[in-house]
Amino acid sequence: MDRTHTPNETLRFSTTGITCAGCANSAATILKRLPGVVDVRVDATTGTAEVEIIHGAIALDDLLTALKPAGYGLIPQAA
Repeated sequence: MDRTHTPNETLRFSTTGITCAGCANSAATILKRLPGVVDVRVDATTGTAEVEIIHGAIALDDLLTALKPAGYGLIPQAA
């Protein structure tokens, strides 16, 4: 087993301010630009987002504050 590999982790959120597909695409683009983010799925219909990150590579607070300037928000969901 390769112990140098850091596993990815998927974080799930409820979203605020994301009301259409355009908003979802904008939010996903913002999040994908953050270092340590591997993949992002934002769904305006369900009001949810999944963010795949490299474990330990980005702080939760960085994700939570990244969307605020655009008027969007993330609320962590319980695991």
